[in-house]
Amino acid sequence: MSHLTQLKTFVEVYRCKNITKAAANLGMSQPAVTAHIQTMESVVGKALFERQARGVKPTPTAHDLALQVSSHIDILEQKITSIRARSEAVFGTLNIAGPAEYISFVSGPQIANLLQAGNINVVLHIGNKINIFDALLNDTADIAIAASTPDPAIFDYLVLDKEQLWLVMNRLEGREIQDRKITAELLSTYNVVTYDQDLPLVRQYFDRVFNASCNSNVIAICPDIRAIAHIIRSGIGYSVLPDYLCRDLIKAGELIQLGSVGPENNIYLVWKKGALKHPRIAFAKDVISAFANINYLSN
Repeated sequence: MSHLTQLKTFVEVYRCKNITKAAANLGMSQPAVTAHIQTMESVVGKALFERQARGVKPTPTAHDLALQVSSHIDILEQKITSIRARSEAVFGTLNIAGPAEYISFVSGPQIANLLQAGNINVVLHIGNKINIFDALLNDTADIAIAASTPDPAIFDYLVLDKEQLWLVMNRLEGREIQDRKITAELLSTYNVVTYDQDLPLVRQYFDRVFNASCNSNVIAICPDIRAIAHIIRSGIGYSVLPDYLCRDLIKAGELIQLGSVGPENNIYLVWKKGALKHPRIAFAKDVISAFANINYLSN
């Protein structure tokens, strides 16, 4: 026979050391609480409390029983509360902001898992890092995926995944130099395709690998990293891209990977401080983070 209800009552009486107060906390009558304690005393074969003028005093048997069961009762209560809250409150539309390339190439299982786990639908908001954090700030997005470190004064976050930066070149020029030592000086004689004029990924790679600046001619600027890969693939210059975006193209021989493997960047799951009080956002955080490191583990 299960005695979970009686054990829950026992733990509450043990903590309150008062049957009347425990009954009020549990929403039960005092006689019902007393009956539960008597049932547990019958099960363990010993008295659990000594009645006093004000309240009750736990016996050594009560101390031993509480030590063994109280944390388990708490965990069960938390899980039941969580399930109840989710089944009642997790519905409607969830707005997720994120970078187009990671959403396109990696996030499929994360989004699919979210859609299958709850009674919700998803709207994706694609943008750069400014758009992504602005979407959180103005409540256009409930939760976001970001490749830039969030401001800890405004946001809470966790590391969802990692990306590695790879130096890649079109196959015609790449084959000519792939057996040579790749240096910043050598690359300066070739054209580069980049995300914007600040050369964000290219600059990061050159700083870390070469300890030098990129002096290549910027032949094209494209604020979509997916398009950069295809421009290079068509025979134009080189760039630095996240591993997940060019991995298959390298295997197919359509891009040539050059030089050392570049630095790793964190991919973050981000939400506004206090946002997890909303069950739908807390649910999304738990489900998406269960599919963490999809890209990192594929390397």
